[in-house]
Amino acid sequence: MHPLICYPNHYLHRLGAIAFHFSTILTIFKFMTNKYSAAALLMFGALAANTAQAQDARRIQNKVLGEDNQPVLVQFSAEGKAAYRGVEGAQVLRQQLALTNADQMVKRHVETDQLGFTHEKFAQYYQGIRVEHADYTVHAKGGTVESISGDFEKISGLSTTPSMSASAALTRALAHVGATKYMWQDVEEEAGLKKDTNNSSATYYPQGELVIVRNELTQKASAKGQPVLAWKFNVYAQEPVSRAYIYVNASTGEIVMQDNIIKHTDATGSFATAYSGTRSTNDGTTTGGYFLREGLTRGQGIETYNMKKGTQYSRAVDFIDADNNWTAAEYNNANFDNVAGDAHVGAQATYDYWKNVHGRNSYDNAGAKIKSYVHYSRSYENAYWNGSVMTYGDGATRFRPLTSLDVCGHEIGHAVCEKTANLTYSNESGAMNEGLSDIWGASIEAYAVASLGFTSSGPKAKSTWLIGEEIDKQQAALRSMSDPKSQGQPDYYKGINWYVGTSDNGGVHTNSGVINYWYYLIANGKSGTNEKGVAYTVPAIGLDAAAKITFRMESVYMVASSTYAQARTYSIQAATDLYGSGSTQVTAVTAAWDAVGVTTGAAFAAATGTTSPAANASLTGLDASARSLSLYPVPATNELHLMLAGNAEITSVRISDLRGAAVHTARYDGSGTLDISNLAKGMYLISVSDGQDTFRQRFVKE
Repeated sequence: MHPLICYPNHYLHRLGAIAFHFSTILTIFKFMTNKYSAAALLMFGALAANTAQAQDARRIQNKVLGEDNQPVLVQFSAEGKAAYRGVEGAQVLRQQLALTNADQMVKRHVETDQLGFTHEKFAQYYQGIRVEHADYTVHAKGGTVESISGDFEKISGLSTTPSMSASAALTRALAHVGATKYMWQDVEEEAGLKKDTNNSSATYYPQGELVIVRNELTQKASAKGQPVLAWKFNVYAQEPVSRAYIYVNASTGEIVMQDNIIKHTDATGSFATAYSGTRSTNDGTTTGGYFLREGLTRGQGIETYNMKKGTQYSRAVDFIDADNNWTAAEYNNANFDNVAGDAHVGAQATYDYWKNVHGRNSYDNAGAKIKSYVHYSRSYENAYWNGSVMTYGDGATRFRPLTSLDVCGHEIGHAVCEKTANLTYSNESGAMNEGLSDIWGASIEAYAVASLGFTSSGPKAKSTWLIGEEIDKQQAALRSMSDPKSQGQPDYYKGINWYVGTSDNGGVHTNSGVINYWYYLIANGKSGTNEKGVAYTVPAIGLDAAAKITFRMESVYMVASSTYAQARTYSIQAATDLYGSGSTQVTAVTAAWDAVGVTTGAAFAAATGTTSPAANASLTGLDASARSLSLYPVPATNELHLMLAGNAEITSVRISDLRGAAVHTARYDGSGTLDISNLAKGMYLISVSDGQDTFRQRFVKE
C-alpha cells in the first residue's frame, strides 16, 4: 500500500500544496533553462535547497550529534510533530537521517511503556547486509512522533562482496580463540541441543554471517573505527570455556572484533571463609581455574578482588583457584586470603536479602554490580563504601579483617541510602544514615543465618544485635543495638552519651544509637523505664515487619535533611501504609519512639544533672566507668573526644600505656578534646576525673 493513502486529510492538503509549488517550480525551471545561464540555475537550486533546510530546521527542537557527526537524538518541535503525525517511523528516519537507496531501516519490534509512549525499534542494513550494533528508535505518543534516537552508521562505497570464504574465515576465528575443545565436538552436547530445540539439524558448529562492523583495531587510533565487511561467528568453546561473537575481516582475514556472549562463566564453588564457615558460592571460570566473579545470576554480578595491600583499585587482581574448592589449607594463611570468601558470600547474601525481603534488585534497584576489594593498604582498620565499590582493610591492633557479614551488609546499606533517602552525612541525618546501615547489617546477618544457613567459624559467634562482634579484638563489638550505652552510645535522644560536638560529622557514629535502639525495640518488644524515668511498653512485631516499615520510611518518605523527629513521623506513616491505622505495628513504632525520647517537634534539651546507674557504684573498674565515660572515635587518629555522663565537668585527664606508665605526648584542651596526633600507634588507658570519681577506658591510636 502506498503510504500516502494513510495520511490524514490535513497532511494531504499540505502535500497538495507542496505538489502545486513543485509543479510551479518545474514550470519556472523550464522557462529559466531557455532564458538564463547555468550559473543562475545553480543559484536557483541553492535557494531551493536552503528553503528545504530551513523548513527541516523548523521541525527540529533539538538535535544532538555523536562523535561521527551523525544524530544520536532528534527532538521535534510543534511544527515537526504536526508534520510527522501519522507518518510511518521508517519514513521519518529516511528523511531525518538522509538515507540513500543503499540504506535500509528494518523494523524489529514495538514497545509501549507505562506512560503511553510507543518505541518503534529499527535495525540498520546497508545493501541488504546488517550493520552490527546500529539501531534506531522512533518515539511516539498518540500517533505523534516526539523524537528519534539511536546510532546510525553513515556508509558509502563499501564493497559487500567478500574475498575470503566463510570456511577460511572460521579457521582464522578458531585460531584466535585457541580452545582445546569446542562444544560441537562433544557428541552429547550436540545431541542435547537438538533435543532442547526440537531441531534435528541444530548444531553448535559456527555458521558464518556476513555483516558490517566497526574495526576495533583502527578504533584505537581514531574516534570510531572504519566499517568493514566481516564474517561473524558464534564460537562456543568447552575447554577452556568461553563463548563469543568473533568478527573476521572478509577481505584480509584479520580479527576485527570480539563480543563476548559469556562475560565470565558462572560456577558453584566451596569456600572456607574466615567468619561464616564453608559456604557454597557462585563464581566464574577464567584462565587457570576459577575466580570470584559471579555473572548475571544476581543483577549485573558480584565480583571480589585482591588489592594485595595496595591502595590503587586499578592494580587489583583476581583471586584464582584451580579446582573451585577454596580450602582453609590454601587460604587461611598469613595474608588472611580466606576473608575474600567472606566479602564475596557477604555481598551475595546482601543482594539476596534485598531481593527476597524488599523486592529490590541490588542497591540501586537496577541490578548494579557489587564489587568488593579486600586487602586494602597495610594494617588498615576500616571498611567503607566509596560510592561505587566496597573496600575492606585487614585490621591490625583493634580489628581482625573487616569482612564480617554484618559489616558487608552495613557498608552496602550506605549504597542503598545513597540511592533512596540520600541522608546528608552529618548531625542527625548522618546519625540516621549510620544507624540505618547498622539496621541493615543486623537484618542481613539474621536473614543469612535463618534463611541461608550461615554459621560462625571465627573466634566469636554471630550476634544479630551486636555490630562488628566478629572483627573486634578488644571489646564485645563496635556497637550494641540492644544496649547502646554499653559501647558508649546513647539510647535516648539527647540523653547520656549524646554527642554535641563537631567531630565525626556531628557524632554520626555515636548518635546513631538512638535509631538502633528504636529498631531493636520494635523488632523484639520490651517493657521498661527509660533514663527519664518514663515507663514504656513496646509490643514485638518481628524483624520482617520492622525491616519493611524502616525501609519504607527510608525509601519513600525520608529526604536528605531528615531529622529524628521527622523519622518518627515517617515511620508511623510507613507502618500505617503497610499495616493500617491502629495496628499493632503502628502502636509499636510509636511506643518505641516515646521510649527513646523522640517526640513530634523534637524540641528537646540535653540531659543535665543526670547520671547513669553506675555513677553510684564503684567507678574504678573499666566496665563500670565505660557506662559513664564516652570516647569517640574509637580507634582514633588525631583527636579523641571525651564526655562524662550528664555532661559532668572534666577536671583532669591522664594517659598511660598498658603497663601503667604515664604518657605525656597527648594534650587535653579543657573542652572535651584530647590531641593524640603525637602518640605512637597502639593501645592506651585513659583516666578521666570529674573531681570526685575517676573513670577509665582503653582506646586505640591508629
